[in-house]
Amino acid sequence: MDLLLKEKAQTFPASPGVYHFYDANGEIIYIGKAKVLKNRVTQYFQNPAGLSFKIRRMVASARDIAYIVTASEFEALMLECSLIRRYKPKYNTLLKNSPGYPYVRVDMQEPYPKFTIDTQRKKDGALYFGPFGGGYTTMTALAAVSEMLQLPVCNRQFPRDIGKERPCLHYQLGRCFGPCRPEADPNDYRRRIEQAVMLFSGKYEGLEAQLKEEMEAAAERLEFEQAAQIRNRLLAVSRFGKEQQTMFLSHERMDAIGFHVGETRMVISVLFVREGQITAQHMETFKIREASEAADLYEDFLKQFYPGRDFLPDIILLPKDFEDRELLERLLSEERGKAVTLAIPKRGPKLKLILQAETNARQEVDRITTPAEKLHFALSELARLAMLPAMPKRIEAFDISNTGDDAIVGSMIVLENGKPAKSAYRRFTIRGQDKQDDYAAMSEMLSRRLDRIHEQGAFGETPDLILIDGGRTHAMTVKRLLSVRGLSIPLLGMVKDGRHQTRALVTPEGEEIGLSGHPAVYALIAKAQEEAHRFALAFHRAKKRKRTLSTSLTKIPGIGKVRATLLLRKFGSIAKIKAADIDQLAEHLPRTVAENVYAYFHPPAPDVAPPEETGEENASDGKDETIQ
Repeated sequence: MDLLLKEKAQTFPASPGVYHFYDANGEIIYIGKAKVLKNRVTQYFQNPAGLSFKIRRMVASARDIAYIVTASEFEALMLECSLIRRYKPKYNTLLKNSPGYPYVRVDMQEPYPKFTIDTQRKKDGALYFGPFGGGYTTMTALAAVSEMLQLPVCNRQFPRDIGKERPCLHYQLGRCFGPCRPEADPNDYRRRIEQAVMLFSGKYEGLEAQLKEEMEAAAERLEFEQAAQIRNRLLAVSRFGKEQQTMFLSHERMDAIGFHVGETRMVISVLFVREGQITAQHMETFKIREASEAADLYEDFLKQFYPGRDFLPDIILLPKDFEDRELLERLLSEERGKAVTLAIPKRGPKLKLILQAETNARQEVDRITTPAEKLHFALSELARLAMLPAMPKRIEAFDISNTGDDAIVGSMIVLENGKPAKSAYRRFTIRGQDKQDDYAAMSEMLSRRLDRIHEQGAFGETPDLILIDGGRTHAMTVKRLLSVRGLSIPLLGMVKDGRHQTRALVTPEGEEIGLSGHPAVYALIAKAQEEAHRFALAFHRAKKRKRTLSTSLTKIPGIGKVRATLLLRKFGSIAKIKAADIDQLAEHLPRTVAENVYAYFHPPAPDVAPPEETGEENASDGKDETIQ
């Protein structure tokens, strides 16, 4: 930290204004505004840990600071927005340059108004509809309306080109009513343009009523051909209106903001709602190092996206409040010349619109974030939460599995850079315990693991973090094992809730680290805990099954636990022992014992005398009983 800058900040006035940070080359690298310049700027030098990663880097790069006093905080906001657009400082949130969103334009003051597509909304007295999502979307909408109302789509200019050429193919196919014909009624042309304006304005019901009235009037005049044409337009408008069911009864121009913060990126989504319809969407993506950057990015985005824009809506729907909301609301209202409201809905369709924007932002974050980025973020966030000296590259997680006092086993699974390294997994048979004692079992397993920490090979690698399935007492037990061996390895217990789900991490000192607000870390720890439990449980079941099979073999004369285990190891299963002949068995057993095993699995068929004629059916099914 530059002490000279800290001292200089103390000399700033207690007035509203804008401040600048400069780098060693004299370039402006950051611009901000303040209600009280002295208080705001000195905060950058008082508690660096409370600043976001980006702002900490900015302060470290700064070599000078300056300020401009303004008459009010509102004027400071206007100046800040203007200067950021002008200088584009490195550490301010900068939006991508957009070519603009297309509008449908029509000037009703012309004798023959015509719809065109424009990327800017000018103050020229014309009507503008949109913005739309893109050029193709805009052309598709314009073509649909033109076809419904039989409006021309050619390049002819009216009234200049009336009667100069024969009507084109669109007229012959009934897609255009032919205003280029000398006999065409100019009032009919204007009426159709007005009806198209009603369509773009979402006034479907009003247009249907108007067309129905025209159709009935034509029928009364016995102009049945014209009545049929109007009927066709009415049916087309009715279908179009049903397909374009509005989301809102209100026809206010609205924008809805939603955002989602991912592992390495934040996406802000803006939905443009015009005439009750979502007509377009804008998305802005920002790279982040810390989730704490989100609040500043959200506010900076709003201050840059809206001032100076030509499509300011009536209402901007916000997911959360921010410090300068009222000032920005005033600034936008003055720019537009009529009120712009920044609202934070709590319920109803407007809140649903924000939720839709947030869903779109979340899906975009998921789409652009790679699995490697997600893992890297989870590991770095774990290091930050647990105050580890570095991001853990090798994590070892331990678990105990038993059923009462039977077959107590332990497991060690390894995550390398967040991914399971199954070749490094280890299983432990707990030998020193003849009764259930998780603490003693964990102590035995970790003792055997730590005693081999300096061996050659993968088992000798020192982990960057040890995770154990259990709470503070388990962690304290392992901490003592580390201390007596002179090892300093970070250690955390994985605490579960009543539903056996991962709830938190705990240090040997009893400090809990909650995971509910850190989904990436939660997913990583839950994966480690579940994998350690799965591996331990699989080993436990295998041991129990082997013990059960061994017990069935010890019923054979000459077979004890040692020989039963030997047979299972050599043949692999009871079925393969049963399928072996005496010579194969004798390769591993004395000949007489091999004969006993073979006879056990292949008993002679019993001699059965013919049943006497008693008039009763034989209850036996005739199948041999084989003991497994």
